[in-house]
Amino acid sequence: MTMLQVLAIVIVAPLLHGAMKRLRARLQGRPGPSIWQPYRDLRKLWSKDAVLPEGTGWIVACAPGVSLGVAIALAAAVPLWSQPPAALDVIALALLLALGRWIVAVAALDVRSGFTAMAASRAMTLSSLAEPALLLSLLGARAAPSSFLVPHGNLSVASALALVAFFIVTIAETARIPVDNQETHYELTMIHEGQALEYSGWYLALLELAGYIRQLAFLAIAASLVAPGPLAALAGAGALAVLITLIENAFARLRLFDIPQLLTTAILLAIASVGVRIV
Repeated sequence: MTMLQVLAIVIVAPLLHGAMKRLRARLQGRPGPSIWQPYRDLRKLWSKDAVLPEGTGWIVACAPGVSLGVAIALAAAVPLWSQPPAALDVIALALLLALGRWIVAVAALDVRSGFTAMAASRAMTLSSLAEPALLLSLLGARAAPSSFLVPHGNLSVASALALVAFFIVTIAETARIPVDNQETHYELTMIHEGQALEYSGWYLALLELAGYIRQLAFLAIAASLVAPGPLAALAGAGALAVLITLIENAFARLRLFDIPQLLTTAILLAIASVGVRIV
């Protein structure tokens, strides 16, 4: 069952990304690309040779594969047919995501490019705030999965707070507005994509696919906090994707120094969810 879940997420993830780009373009009055464009981009990149900067170490070559492996492990941890992860599983999941962020950031530093190093520095700075919010929000959501839908006093409040906190983390982890903007390639403002500037060919395809999988996995986990079950979680992931697209169309990207305030809000909401659940 887990293998089927991972396979389904890997196949559907590019489609969700393409649908979000198409919806955003339509909201802005543009025709936009086809929803199948991410598949075409992956096929084109996979058919090209990978060229790395001269003098780079082994970690630059390993980073795309490790990033994809972490994304697949995250897809396997989505609780579609099971209960939300236990406390130890939540900690292991946070450490696994931290490993993926670390190796991509170190690879960005190893290519000796000023733009990739700047993006890696920003990514690690923001991850120091996103990781506590991620960990605490999942711990705060350890109440019964149906507690958000069925009123159960403090448990429903804890689930609601955890959901909002995790949703903010999802925006940060998937490089969405107001934290980051996937539509621009201006080096001075990029965070997540800036770390992949020196990659090409099938190396870049691995990084792109890892980003698609991570996006769908985060949305599915957030939806599973509201309603358990595979159909409800996937439908909720689609609804959250539409919500994120509407947010991107309504707001501008925050200034770099304002992003920590948003992530700090997520931390406070996650702490409140844990506190309410204890009460």
